[in-house]
Amino acid sequence: MELNASAEEISRLQRCINNVVSLLALPTAWSGGEPSRILESLFDALLPMLPLEFICDRLQDTVSNIPVAVLRERASDQLARELAERTEGLAATNALPSNERNLRLILNTIPAHIYVLNTEGCVQQVNQAVMDYTGLTLEDVQQEDYRDRVIHPEDFKRVRGERAASLRRAAPFSTEQRVMGKNGQYRWFLVSYKPLLDDQGRIVRWYVAAFDIEDRKRAEAQVEQAYLRLAEAQRLSKTGSFITDLLADKHDWSEETFRIFEFDSGTNVTVRMIRDIVHPEDLPSFDATIARGMTGDDVDFVFRIVLPHTVKHIRGMARVMTQVGGHPLFIGALQDVTEGKVAEEALDRARSELAHVARVTTLNALTASIAHEINQPLASLITNASICLRRLNTDPPNIDGAREMVLRTIRDGNRASDVIIRLRALFKKREFALESLDLNDAAREVITLALNDLQRNRVVLRSELAEDLPPVIGDRVQLQQVTLNLLRNASEAMVDVQDRPRQLLIRTQREADDHVCLSVRDAGCGLSPRDFEKLFEPFYTTKNGGLGIGLSISRSIIEKHRGRLWAEPNDGPGATFRFSIPCRPANATGAA
Repeated sequence: MELNASAEEISRLQRCINNVVSLLALPTAWSGGEPSRILESLFDALLPMLPLEFICDRLQDTVSNIPVAVLRERASDQLARELAERTEGLAATNALPSNERNLRLILNTIPAHIYVLNTEGCVQQVNQAVMDYTGLTLEDVQQEDYRDRVIHPEDFKRVRGERAASLRRAAPFSTEQRVMGKNGQYRWFLVSYKPLLDDQGRIVRWYVAAFDIEDRKRAEAQVEQAYLRLAEAQRLSKTGSFITDLLADKHDWSEETFRIFEFDSGTNVTVRMIRDIVHPEDLPSFDATIARGMTGDDVDFVFRIVLPHTVKHIRGMARVMTQVGGHPLFIGALQDVTEGKVAEEALDRARSELAHVARVTTLNALTASIAHEINQPLASLITNASICLRRLNTDPPNIDGAREMVLRTIRDGNRASDVIIRLRALFKKREFALESLDLNDAAREVITLALNDLQRNRVVLRSELAEDLPPVIGDRVQLQQVTLNLLRNASEAMVDVQDRPRQLLIRTQREADDHVCLSVRDAGCGLSPRDFEKLFEPFYTTKNGGLGIGLSISRSIIEKHRGRLWAEPNDGPGATFRFSIPCRPANATGAA
């Protein structure tokens, strides 16, 4: 700068410096402000610096998706104070330019349908957007029946009443309505009315801005439909959803969640309210879940709630969605699984009853064998007692001979007692009990019990029991029940065989994968491929008068021992049924 600079240049330089300082200070004032307010402050700073009559710009509101217009002018007349003050989609501050050219320019710059009305509510001016959408001229829009022709019939009465009341009160208002375009189709608009007042508070004119909100209304309708579908799906599946801030104890529940807990919709739910209805036995687990959630960990939960007329089983999960103010915000879902629990318990009871029925049915079929098993030792008891009595009656008494008969009597009495004990254990209801057992010994006891029945059916039984068979851990009685059921099925499969020996083979063997296998092979008529697929289904039977539950229960018993039961056709006539269970104690104990 030259030292002899003129005063005018110095003044201009000072103005420039002041302008720069003003612009640099603006960002500090913008912090946290709305975009429209930021533009207003920028325009206020720029107008004194630049030779402009007015500044106008438009934004898109990211929340409502509605255009927002902001303008500033250098000079204004008394009648043009403001177009609107950021009301429902139209943010325009300060005044409209006083001359007609600038007014039209601004009206066509704002991305909305703009109307200027007189004090009677009649249209004086419109911008180009109105004429482009409706296909009408300014003269058409000024006709008295204009609104009758373009506003949807379902909206017309409502809009007319709102408009008339607001025009009388000189109060700004907004409404939503459907307006017909030149293509004959209706679209939704948000219409905002704003009065322009003079210094005495009298209405000079009205400014109306109509913003196209068709996309927003469609989105709202889609969201509403999605919400209704979600609510219906939750109701049908008895699944509720929730968003929870455990640290702040704030909970946002879906309608179905309120229904499950039988709280009134809209109740301000707290953890204490939920805890008050949790089943006393489940309180420790519930408290542990809440404590884990307080630390921000994802949680899964199962508990019961006690309601006035019922007890409900609740199962669900919650996952951390985000952090709000240092608090973990959970989103989760829960389900009322009471019906499933009740059905599962009923199914367990039914299975137990069916297993008992199967054992009783087997007992009825083996009545002859039972009688034979008991009659033999009873007959020996009578015979031995008679001989003992005769030897004692001799003169002199034969004490040694009598002692021998007493010993035999004791032996036969124990034999009869063992038979009764085995039968009672096999056919009474009892819980699953683990013990170390020799599968060969268990099979021999079953063979002894079923032998008479097999002989009556002219079945030739052969046994091949492996000598190196390791012990297994299992329920002796249940494994014997499976073996007995397989022997009876094999015997009955050969009832109609007349052209070949009715041979039945029971075999035990050790398998390579630390399993022990027992198989029963018959020489019956065999099974069709369809039968092999359905054999183990409940109530499916190939026998006349059969219940169809024996093999189903047998498979469940073997699976309970972590084994498997299956059937396969023989190379010749008949079929073979096998079950394999682990022989290592650790595996069997884990299965229990």
